[in-house]
Amino acid sequence: MPRPTMSIDFTCQKCEASFELDAQDLIEGTEKIVCPHCDAKAPANLTEDFVAALTEMRAQIAALDKKFAVSMTLESVDVEDTLDDDEEDDEDEEESEEDDELDEDEDEDVDDEEDYDDEDEEDDDR
Repeated sequence: MPRPTMSIDFTCQKCEASFELDAQDLIEGTEKIVCPHCDAKAPANLTEDFVAALTEMRAQIAALDKKFAVSMTLESVDVEDTLDDDEEDDEDEEESEEDDELDEDEDEDVDDEEDYDDEDEEDDDR
């Protein structure tokens, strides 16, 4: 039975040359992300994370394959744009959460003042 292939096209940022690697070879460790033209190498930690993501993606595609055939094209520029949008959304959410926390603190202070006012009224009644 032939092994399924998932090839990945890379373009070196240093020399702008293109090359292709088989994802399974990356996963098995028989290939490294190295430009065959200028020997530029991907850092080991990034390669490890990339291989882990490939392994997970391959497992998920295999699970989907029972119901759907999967064909995918992904451009790194598109991913960068999406990540930038996600980071902006995360910053907006953080600011909103901080505002909510401030609002909650303000409400707590108001409640506390009301409690003190009630105690003062009780003292006056006595």
